[in-house]
This record gives sequence, C-alpha cells and structure tokens, in this order.
Amino acid sequence: MEVLTKFAIYFTGGLALLACNVWFFSAVYQSVTGGNLVVAPVKVVGGTGDPNLAGEALARLIIARLQALEWDLKESQSSLTSENQRQIQAQQQARPAASEMPRGVAAGMLGIPQTAILNAQLFEPTTIDVKVAGVDVGGMLPGIQRWFVHDKTLTFAVSMDGTSAIVAGNIDPLAPGKAKPLWMSVKNANPNAIADAIALALIHRRWATDSPQYRELSDEEFSQLVESINGTAKANRRFAVYGNKAKPDFVKISDALHPLADRMVSWNELTSFAASIAESAENYERARDYYRRLQASPKPGLDPQTLQAKISAVEALAAKLAPAAAELAPSREDVALKKMRGHVADATRILNGLFNASLPEPELKLISDDQRNAYWDGTTINVPPSVQDIPDVIYHEVAWPFVQSRWPRFKYEGQEGALIQSYTDVLATLVKQKMLNQTASTADWVIAPGAMAWVEGKPDRTDTRPLRSMKAPGTAYDRDAQSNHFSRLYKAPNTAAGDFGGVHINSGIPNRAFYETAMKIGTDSAGKIWIASLDQFKSPTDLRTAAKVILETATKLNGADSKETNSVKAALDTVGLL
Repeated sequence: MEVLTKFAIYFTGGLALLACNVWFFSAVYQSVTGGNLVVAPVKVVGGTGDPNLAGEALARLIIARLQALEWDLKESQSSLTSENQRQIQAQQQARPAASEMPRGVAAGMLGIPQTAILNAQLFEPTTIDVKVAGVDVGGMLPGIQRWFVHDKTLTFAVSMDGTSAIVAGNIDPLAPGKAKPLWMSVKNANPNAIADAIALALIHRRWATDSPQYRELSDEEFSQLVESINGTAKANRRFAVYGNKAKPDFVKISDALHPLADRMVSWNELTSFAASIAESAENYERARDYYRRLQASPKPGLDPQTLQAKISAVEALAAKLAPAAAELAPSREDVALKKMRGHVADATRILNGLFNASLPEPELKLISDDQRNAYWDGTTINVPPSVQDIPDVIYHEVAWPFVQSRWPRFKYEGQEGALIQSYTDVLATLVKQKMLNQTASTADWVIAPGAMAWVEGKPDRTDTRPLRSMKAPGTAYDRDAQSNHFSRLYKAPNTAAGDFGGVHINSGIPNRAFYETAMKIGTDSAGKIWIASLDQFKSPTDLRTAAKVILETATKLNGADSKETNSVKAALDTVGLL
C-alpha cells in the first residue's frame, strides 16, 4: 500500500511538472511566433494609480489602436485606389475626369504602402511558483521568455507632467538600424491620446524606412496626412452611399493639407492627391496651381494631354465661380495677415519655452509690397504681404523682443550690431528647426530660402536662394558679401556708412561659430549656451569680447573639460574669434 501511495504521489507530481513545462513552452512559442512585434508593458513615470497596471493597460491600448489604424488605412487606400483607377479609365476613354466627376468625390493618393504590416502582440510574462531545493526557479521563466523575444520587443517609457507627457521608446526592432528613435511630446495626455500618438508614430517610422518623403515628415505632419487620407475616403463613401454633400468635408481637408503640400513640392503623389481634394472642395484655383506644379515636374505621373485637360477643366470651373467668389473671398492682405500671425504665434511659443519666459506675441503691421524689407521698430513687426510664405523672415523679427528682454541697451552698429543681428538669425534657426522637427544634421542651415527673389522683386517659387547661410556665410547667393572669418571683418569708414557699419555683413562670423558648435553638440545644446550668454553682454562690446563671454558661459553651464565647452572653443577658434 505504501508503494502505491508513493507511486501515486510521484506520478501526480510528474504530471503537474509536465503540464507546467507544456504551458511554459507553449507561452514561449506563442511569444516567438505570435506576431511580427511584441509590445512590452509601458514604463509609466508620474501620474496617478498603480504604474504597473497603467503600463500594461497602455500597452494593450497601443496594440488595439495600431490594429484599428491599419484597418482604417487599408480600407481607405483600397477605396481611394479604386476611385483613382476609375478616373484613369475615364481618361483613357477621352472623358476628362475633372469636369465629369460628381462633385464631392476625390481620387486616391498613390505611392503609399497598403498597410504598415505591424502585427503586434502584448508581452505577458509567464510566472509559475516552483522551487527546487529551496531555490525559486519560477521567477527565471519571465527572463527566459524575454530573451526569446528580445529582438522584436518594442519598449516605451511615458513621463507624465500634469496634462502633458513625454514619450520615449526603443523601436529598433521595427526596422533594425533604420527606424528613427521615438521621442515626442503629447499634449492633453490621457491614455487614449498617448496610445494614438505612439501607434501613428510606429506606422510613420515603418513607412519612413522605405520612403524618403515620409522621412521628411514630422509626426504632426504624418498624423495630418493620415487624417486626410481617412477623411477623404469617408467623405467619398458617404457621397456614394447616401449622396450626402461632401464639399464642407473636402474644404476642411484641403485647408489642412495645403501647408504640407506646399512644403513638399517635389512629392508628386501628394500634389496629385491635394489637387483632387481641392477639386472636390471646389477650390479650382488651388487645384489648378497643383496641376501646374505637376506639369512642371520631370515625372508628373500623368501624361501631358491628361494634365492639360485637367488644367483647362478647372480653369473653366474657376472662371464660372469667379464673380461670386470675388464678393465672398477675403482680401489678399487679410489672408497674408492671418498666415503671418500664425508664424508669429509659433515663434513666440517656441522662444518663450527656450527663454523660460512669457512674452506676448508682438504686434504685426502690414506695409506695402514695394518696401522689400521687414523690420522690428521696437514695438511692432512691419512686414509686406509678399513675405507670408517665407516664415523664416517672421521668426527673425519675432526674435528681436526676446533679445531685448535680456540685453535691453545694446547699440545696433559695428561689431556689437553684428552680434545682435547674428542672435536674431540664431533664434530664427532654433524656431525653424523646432517647427520642422529637424536636428543639426538634417537642417539646411540657411535663413529664408526663396527670399532673394522677393528682395529683387521677382517672385518665383523655383528660386530658392536664401538671404543668408549659417553654414557658409558668403555663399547664400551670387553677390552675398557676408564674412565667414574674423580675418575678413568688414571695416566701414564710419558707423553712419551703409549697413550701420556692417551689421549684416559681419554677423556671418558668429553665425558660422554657432553652426560649428551645433554640429558638434546639437542645436538645442548650442542654443542653451547662446541664450544664457545674452544677459552677460555689456555695451560697448566687440565680437572677440563676446566670444569670451560665450566660452565662459559654456564653462559655467557644463564644466571646463566638457564636450560642450571644448566644442564652443573649437568653433570660435575656427572663425578667428579666439
């Protein structure tokens, strides 16, 4: 009887251990083969409640949102591609689609992958309370499981700060060596908003690995593009099924997409998509401009006859609406003022953050287009309407009150004036890179591309000559006189001479010093040193005295032997200021 009892105990224990092993290896197998990617529970810092529970819930929301976005994009692109094929067939049958399309139907955007193909699942650690000879071996199982899925695990950390959050993530498994790291700020941060932002960013980075155009988009721009694609498809479906008037939807989509389409002028698929939406919004002048842009492209994606037919059709439709539109449309000045006030708001917000200040948005006053200049008069930015599409000019002028807040009694002449002029270029560069989500290595390092055509009174969208080059002063355009080294300092006969003793010419020297510093330590780090130096200057000063102040500030902030201080020293030495 005793033997049978022992046998039964050992047999039962063996079965239990076998079941545990089967369960464990099944869990590991599921982790390894269950999806292309594994999302680990999110590390949550700050906020309220249990961070472990919040982290797992957030990971589940990310997966669910990712699946929903992929489904929406697949359905949207399928319907838009079908609509595009319908238009192509119409063109092949010599029926101009621009004039015969039912109002309220937009064609699809070509060139986008069907989906991001991100089949993700949650990492769920397997825990079994098992001890062998008093040693806990069950706790080793999650570690083994993590080891199996390490190469495809996405990890995220969320730092909550009141109503906003910073999201960071290791997403290298998405596309090893190609995916841009995840670092973003989420406003009005709740779990849904955070999950939505992360899911969109994952799709964005997946597409960006195969497309240079998507790499140029910021996360906000990509979100707007996705919203436009899905919104267009929904409006088309409502029109097809219910006959609902879709023009208001397309007006909203076209207005939101227009800034992106104007920035990415060489992306023909985006231009064609925007043109189609503009047609459905009955904004025929905008559609005409898009089609003309395609017509000027080496590879427009449409044959010349089809393009010309579209242009002719939308021009005819625009002519019919012209009398009524003239009565309702806002004036050119009103449009320019609204756009430039947006640039002012963007620059003020970013500079307030960099200066830890709360300066109000400066006033904006329109001047005649005949005055090919923009200037800060101490209280107001004076600017012509023709500058509305050159935001760098506005950023440069918004910088003046911020400079004056730290150094109120400077003299705008000679080397001191050149230093101040350089600071407004530096601050404009900081704003521009923030707005375009650029880094020191991806920025163009020029001020106001396209502005020389405005200054010369020859507006031309294809003329991209900037006012100044931070990287190589003196090369922005063919008669650029900026100095790039102290040995080439322009010495005016007196400060009453043109350019207040060379303030614009000699500003190239400190501009280049900032560029050289930023390329070594990053634009943000260089900007902190330059901004912290502002209230250390005393009038009168010259460029070499200012260089010593900037180097001393770098030392105080980072230490004498830091990379930052050494980089500042090397940059100042490169331009002959030390």
